Amino acid sequence: MYDLVVKNGLVVTAEQASIADVAVAGERIAAVGRGLGGAVELDATGCYVIPGAVDGHVHFDDPTFPPYALPTADSFATGTRAAAFGGTTTVVDFAQPAVGQSLLDGVEQRRADADGEAVIDYGLHVNIRDPDPARLDEVPDLFRRGVPSLKLYMAYDGYRIPDAAIFRAMTAFGAEGGLAILHAENDDVIRELGARLAAEGKTGPEWLVSACPPEAEAEAVHRAIALAGIAGARLLVFHLSCAQAAHEVRRAKQRGADVAGEVTSHGLALEQSALRSGDLHAQSLAVRPPLRDAAQRDALWDALAAGTVDIVSSDHCPRVPRDGFNPAGASGVETRLSLVHELGVRTGRIDLSRWVSACCTRPAEIFGLERKGRLRAGCDADIVVFDPSREVTLSVDALHSALPFSTYEGIAVRGFPVTTISRGEVIVADGEFRGQAGRGRFVERGY
Repeated sequence: MYDLVVKNGLVVTAEQASIADVAVAGERIAAVGRGLGGAVELDATGCYVIPGAVDGHVHFDDPTFPPYALPTADSFATGTRAAAFGGTTTVVDFAQPAVGQSLLDGVEQRRADADGEAVIDYGLHVNIRDPDPARLDEVPDLFRRGVPSLKLYMAYDGYRIPDAAIFRAMTAFGAEGGLAILHAENDDVIRELGARLAAEGKTGPEWLVSACPPEAEAEAVHRAIALAGIAGARLLVFHLSCAQAAHEVRRAKQRGADVAGEVTSHGLALEQSALRSGDLHAQSLAVRPPLRDAAQRDALWDALAAGTVDIVSSDHCPRVPRDGFNPAGASGVETRLSLVHELGVRTGRIDLSRWVSACCTRPAEIFGLERKGRLRAGCDADIVVFDPSREVTLSVDALHSALPFSTYEGIAVRGFPVTTISRGEVIVADGEFRGQAGRGRFVERGY
């Protein structure tokens, strides 16, 4: 007899969907089949049983762009708790060593932020902001500590580094089989356009799209792909926002390049009209690359359905504008799974297996989470029971982020997680949190 069996649900994987039971022994999945019995049995009749979702792009307790910005509204404790309610059982956050700081020290500092707080398992990317080639001497040690991915910026003061430094970093990670992740925008062009708009008094969120045209993103994506190809590095382009950028990823894949694309849940759910209200909600959505028009949003859905876009992440970075400085950042770690189901599966844009692939399985593959994102014997028993008939109106009252407003306020979804199991432990059930801070573990990732 197994410790726990989730019975009679429609088990959905990246390949198929069928009625089955999922059995757990200890912290691992022991079997998937029919007629399995357990000491504890959860009836999932009428529900989907899916792997715990993996969100590889979150920012908890993150003071990006100091000294101006405050840390994000969610700590590892509140952010991972919200994730658990939304059916996410693994996240990957960022270590952001300062210029001149050891990359390894930055990773250990970030682990100290998370350990004792995280309620689900987590991994880390390392963000290289220092163009000094000496920093790259630490790359083999990063891999030994389970951090085989780096994030590089082509935008923002204090984060962007020159192409030569990006190329060196890609080469160092590529030599170890690691993953280069890019925020790809042509920042010089965007600065120039922004200055022209500012001279005309056009400085609000509603002008962000004019300052950040699709061509400036697509050019940078093209350049990032070229650099990765020369360096021999695997590449993931974060938060594609337009058809032109997705086209560059598609062309690279057709050539056989090892390139993947990500789109955000806010990029799939919202469009640029949300930036026109002039209130704090609009300011919080002034992200880069920006929300674009409905046609571009539809193009992202087409790219997701076609496989050009591999994964959907939240880029959960909730900020509260304050003190005359208005940092942007969307909240989405709790809503991502349901939004993609509502706007993708229920509309017929994608099927159930593509949903699970984009939110669970493919992120685990790309980020080197070998025992996550799958319902397979030997994998971690991260399991979500998702009720396709549960109706929720997304609001600050219904959700669990510490952000005092909701990015998706008023959007109604039909389909939401009802039970979340992390490594065999039920941590959310019947609308109640049953886990505890600190139970989440750092996951060493590999390739």
